[in-house]
Amino acid sequence: MKYSKGFTLIELMVSLVIGLIVIGAGLQLFLTGSINYNLQKSLAELQDNGNFGLNYLIKDIKLANLDADLSIINDRNKYSGIVLTSFKSYASLTEEDEEIQSANLPLYLQNSSVDIAKLTRSKVGPSNVNVASDQLVIQYKAFDPNGFDCEGNAITQDEIDQGLFIVQRYFLRADGDTKDLALACDAGRYKSLVATDALPTGIQNFGDNGQIIMRRVDYFHVLLGVKQNDSDEFSYMTIDEYIGADNSLEKDGNPRARIMSVQIGALVRGYDTISGNDALPNSFRVLNSDVTLNSSLTEKYVRDVVSQTVALRNGYGLMEEL
Repeated sequence: MKYSKGFTLIELMVSLVIGLIVIGAGLQLFLTGSINYNLQKSLAELQDNGNFGLNYLIKDIKLANLDADLSIINDRNKYSGIVLTSFKSYASLTEEDEEIQSANLPLYLQNSSVDIAKLTRSKVGPSNVNVASDQLVIQYKAFDPNGFDCEGNAITQDEIDQGLFIVQRYFLRADGDTKDLALACDAGRYKSLVATDALPTGIQNFGDNGQIIMRRVDYFHVLLGVKQNDSDEFSYMTIDEYIGADNSLEKDGNPRARIMSVQIGALVRGYDTISGNDALPNSFRVLNSDVTLNSSLTEKYVRDVVSQTVALRNGYGLMEEL
C-alpha cells in the first residue's frame, strides 16, 4: 500500500508563523522607511521654505537707507532705512515745529498710513507661541526703472525722477482661511521731489495684507544691532529696548544710538504632519527669545529656527556725521 507524503499540521503552523514573522519584519521596515522618508522630506521642504524666504527678505533689507539724506540710521533722521517714527510719534506739533523737528518719515505724511501700528515695533503681531511677533519696516529711495517692490509693483523712471521712496513692512498674518501664519511683505510708496502743494499726505497703498514671502511661520523676531553715539560699544537689543513700546519722540530731543545691523529670526514648520511615537520639541530659542508652542497646536510637525544677520551698509556713515 502506497502513502502520500505532505506537511503535517504542526509543520504547516510553524511555516505560517515563520511567514507572518517575515511579513511583519518587512512591514516594520517599510513603515520605518516611510516615516524616515516623510521626515527627511519635511525637513528638506522646511529648509527650502525658510532659506528662500529669508534670502528674499535679506536682499530687500540690504537696500534700507539707500540714498537717504544721511548715511546714519536712527530714530530721528529723515528717510532713515529702519522706519521707527513718523508725524504720529509726536504728541503734538505746530506748523513751526514741523519746520525744525524730524522723524524717519517726512512730517508732511500725516494720514493713517503713518500710524505707529504700521511702523517697526516689538510684540504686536500674531504668533503660534507664547510671545507675539515683531514687525519690521524699511525704506529706500527707488533707483531702478526696471525694478519692483516686494508686492511686484513696477517702478517707473518718472517716479524715480520725483524722488520715489519705497516703504516695505514685514509681518506675520493669517494664511487664507487656515490656522497657519505666513510672513508677508506690504509695500507702499511716496514721492519727495514734487511741488509743495503736490506733496503726498500719506504712503500710497500701504497697510494692506501684503504678499506672502514665507509660509508656515509660527513666530517672527527682530533685533537691532546698535552702536552707541559716544563710544564703540555695540550690542543687539529688541525694538522695545531701543525705542520703547509707543515709538514716541520728544521735541528737540537727541537721536538715539545708530543702528548698524539687523538680526531676523523665524520659527518655521514643515508641510506634512509626522507620524510615530517620537516626541517633538515644543520649546525653541529664536535669537535671544525663548518661546514655547501654544498648547492648542496638537498636530505633530517638524519645526526649525532660521536666522540671519544683515549689515546695513547704507548706514555706515562716519561717526562725525552724528
